[in-house]
Amino acid sequence: MNFRTLFIRPLRERELGLTTFLRRGAEIVIADHPSSDLFGLADRQIPVPSPPEAFRNGGMAEIEERVVAFARRFPLTAVTADFDYLLPLVGRLNDRLGLRGHTGASGTVCASKVRQRAALDAAGVPSPGWRPFTTRAELSAAARELGFPLVVKPGDRSNSAAVRYVAREAELDGAYAAAVEQSWTGEYLVEQYLDGPEVSVEAITFRGCTEVIAVTDKEIGQPPRFLKLGAEVPSRLPSDVLDGVREVAVAAVAALGVTDSPSHTELRITAEGPKVVEVNARVGGLFLAQMVQAATGVNLYDAWFDVVHGRPPRLAPTRSAVAVRRCVSDGAGEVAAVEVGTQPVAEAERHVLTRCHVKPGAVLKPAEDNFDVRAVHVAAAPTREEAVAAAERLVGTLGIRVRELQW
Repeated sequence: MNFRTLFIRPLRERELGLTTFLRRGAEIVIADHPSSDLFGLADRQIPVPSPPEAFRNGGMAEIEERVVAFARRFPLTAVTADFDYLLPLVGRLNDRLGLRGHTGASGTVCASKVRQRAALDAAGVPSPGWRPFTTRAELSAAARELGFPLVVKPGDRSNSAAVRYVAREAELDGAYAAAVEQSWTGEYLVEQYLDGPEVSVEAITFRGCTEVIAVTDKEIGQPPRFLKLGAEVPSRLPSDVLDGVREVAVAAVAALGVTDSPSHTELRITAEGPKVVEVNARVGGLFLAQMVQAATGVNLYDAWFDVVHGRPPRLAPTRSAVAVRRCVSDGAGEVAAVEVGTQPVAEAERHVLTRCHVKPGAVLKPAEDNFDVRAVHVAAAPTREEAVAAAERLVGTLGIRVRELQW
């Protein structure tokens, strides 16, 4: 069979998806602006306007029609994307082309935090109290009803863009302004703040049945922002708590109408039990797929390939290790140099990856969200102690020197 898979706007961070599908024998088609870093790696290309700009400016229909016209000449076997805002497009294409994966309905619900909340409430999935709002007055009224502390966010963004912790009325102005500035569709919501440790559930859904592959412990920065600082797979939560986390995550995926997809569900462990922060119905970012593979041997993209081609995914763990991620988000100013120190030879087997997202000459503002992560390190080892130590040593081998600027 000729597996011809469309990747819509792939990023280098998600290169494992491309390489996995290539190893499975897929012909790679990329739909993106021709300036894309990965556009030249495609077997076939579909030049389209920049998807983020098209989404903001109502141009997604043009991209959809270009893909459909291409598929008439070169039939596709799967359509994939790693961004939430692209899931409605993926679903519509699947509906029109008769492919597996997201439907137009599931893609639309999953891409909107407001629609997600409504669907989770309707299904009785544990979640925080919330309200949508449009105006500043509506936000104040919702805040009085829900009670402080709160979280204000755009309903259509990812990577914690403009997600703000609000402890009092006086802080609503700044949170409202940030949400309005960052939203692409004018959709906003305010939620009760969930206090407690955060985890994510990495899972695969095939023909409506969801199987959890891993639960990840998260280290999140202090409010008012929610920067991702670190993560560990597997979670160290007690087994009874983990059972509840898995149950809630599976119920959340079902509530959104997802039948064939990977998912990354974020939850907080509150005094009342696990509650859903949000569901990302795709593989988690910041190299979570590499972490899961290093810890369990399961390649989430390999499973995704099977799912979208109608095959039962292979999800049984083949190894037992601990993977640790460290994100570097500090430093502000002009990047003077990126320096790589010496890594001990003995550390090589524990080193999963190092990625630096900045180059000399770049100007770094103080980190606002997870788009501002400067570098990521992942290490894996048989024990947590070894993995943590290896990850910390990796952080020390990469130096980002900056010249301070006046902001």
